[in-house]
Amino acid sequence: MDYKMDYKEEMPYAYWLHNIKGVGNKGIRKLLKKARKPSRLFAMTKEQMMEEYILKEKIFTERAVCHIIQSKKEWEVMERYEKLKKRGIDFYPVFHPFYPEKLKEIPDAPWALYGIGKLPEQEKMAVAVIGARECSAYGAHMAKELGKALAENGIQVISGMARGIDSLAQQAAMEKGSAFGVLGSGVDICYPLSSKSVYDGLKRNGGIISEYPPETEPKPGNFPARNRIISGFSHAVVVVEAKERSGTLITVDMALEQGREVYIVPGRTTDALSAGCNRLIKQGANVLCSVEEFIRELHDSYGNYGREDKADREEKGEEALEFWERKILENIDFYPKSMQKIYNDVNSDAGEDKMPDLKKVMEVLIMLEKKGLIRVKGGYYTLTS
Repeated sequence: MDYKMDYKEEMPYAYWLHNIKGVGNKGIRKLLKKARKPSRLFAMTKEQMMEEYILKEKIFTERAVCHIIQSKKEWEVMERYEKLKKRGIDFYPVFHPFYPEKLKEIPDAPWALYGIGKLPEQEKMAVAVIGARECSAYGAHMAKELGKALAENGIQVISGMARGIDSLAQQAAMEKGSAFGVLGSGVDICYPLSSKSVYDGLKRNGGIISEYPPETEPKPGNFPARNRIISGFSHAVVVVEAKERSGTLITVDMALEQGREVYIVPGRTTDALSAGCNRLIKQGANVLCSVEEFIRELHDSYGNYGREDKADREEKGEEALEFWERKILENIDFYPKSMQKIYNDVNSDAGEDKMPDLKKVMEVLIMLEKKGLIRVKGGYYTLTS
């Protein structure tokens, strides 16, 4: 189905669909295989759903259908979606134009993401830095060096915001560039609380991302699933310290399944914190001998990443969008809006990040018009297609 013309109309219904408890990614895809779009599913009667999903396809039970019908009665679609936007939380179902292309390629890709701040830029390289929570002084040093060096070279750092290696690498990266945290809870919940300074920093210098709806509490079962998103965003995964039995190794398995390169920072053979790392090296993983050499290898392998695609997009006027360009574009549709209306709408959704003045709005609108993404007539702005 082509969502290009109507994806904004579908957003409130997609938000409802993604919040039906017990349905999940696979269930949503099964439902939409017949309904084609969330708004049609929402409009279906119980009888229609019984016929399509039980009598014809036999993919849902009557109890499941009744559960979906009940969720419609309890969910104020437009009101709930507006509340989400006012909290400054972005929602990206898979048909959204800003949903990351790299994630679409991975097994069991999340059907939707929530975000505060930005998503990783698809034209830039991204590296996941992960490892032990209770890291050694050596591990902490390597995490900081990696985060700093990657950011200085324009490479985005992805991690899980856990204490130890994750947070240290992200904190160092934010001093020089961008970092992104993928959570096992809703994006509105800082977990662990010890990473609050990192959480706040990511809002300003990157983004906070989750496939779980807001207010979802961190549960042990959420974290293995979120690890596939960490590796999914990344071109390579670096492990800095991991015990023999470590959750970090789950991310490594997922990275390998996704075809991502895995690099290991070696440790002493007598150090329990490096037992998992050293075993991975024995099994054939790449060894990170020096940060500088690792950066060179990345540029050798991915130095042209995104350039050809970017050139193609530039021909079509669809260059990578900056933060405020994206925000304004999300608030423009096919109904004409004045500059003042756009400014008001963007700031009503912005949470803590508000546009400073109408001059900034004008600058961004001019850029979007140059890119061919919007048109202006009589002082009113609309999408071009």
